[in-house]
Amino acid sequence: MKSANLRYLVPNGITFASLLCGIYAMMAAVNGRYFMGGTLVLISYVLDLFDGAAARRLNASSEFGLQLDSLVDMVSLGVAPSLLIFSYLQRQGEDMFWVWPATALVVLAGAYRLARFNLLPPKKTGSKDSVGLTISAGGATLALAVLADISPRYADFLPNWFFIPLMIIVSILMVSRIPYPSFEQVFGHRWATPLGLSGALILWYWLSFINAWFLCIIGYLTLSLARAGWRWKYPS
Repeated sequence: MKSANLRYLVPNGITFASLLCGIYAMMAAVNGRYFMGGTLVLISYVLDLFDGAAARRLNASSEFGLQLDSLVDMVSLGVAPSLLIFSYLQRQGEDMFWVWPATALVVLAGAYRLARFNLLPPKKTGSKDSVGLTISAGGATLALAVLADISPRYADFLPNWFFIPLMIIVSILMVSRIPYPSFEQVFGHRWATPLGLSGALILWYWLSFINAWFLCIIGYLTLSLARAGWRWKYPS
């Protein structure tokens, strides 16, 4: 193999590692190991951030990498967190009449979101907004909901009924065309960074790290929706 092609192994290797996390997350979920399953989904979420960054850093972006990343995201951040919530609610004795369609809806919305993303033109220079909620952010939100609910410090942090509307809302946000900013945009301002860190530390003090993370990502979704509503009402 030519040395010039070796650089592609790094981002693709990270993507395959993310896929392994997704596979083992599903195995853990069906066996009732929800902490392990949720943690693996979050690891996959972090790896998904790094594979793209590594590809850009090494100038190793490729059509193969793009398609591979989408397929892995579908498994690790679409199916895996959906199955995690499905299994968790089933073990909790929740009425499965609503759980089945809500679970399927997340997977269908994730597939639609990824297919649309692959057909979108390249982002304009300086634009970091995504069209609709990314499947990675959606999957992380669902995994964090389960992890927050089984937190040793705050068991049953969320009522069981909360998960169904959460899955429906995440699905709608993924298929929507609401512009979602990157975390860099949200926390990159001079005033937002210290304010965000201070708020996160306060939440962490009163709650567990996972519970604080879950509330922070819910805050991100809410602020993004508020920003979209403001821009719609007061277009520049």
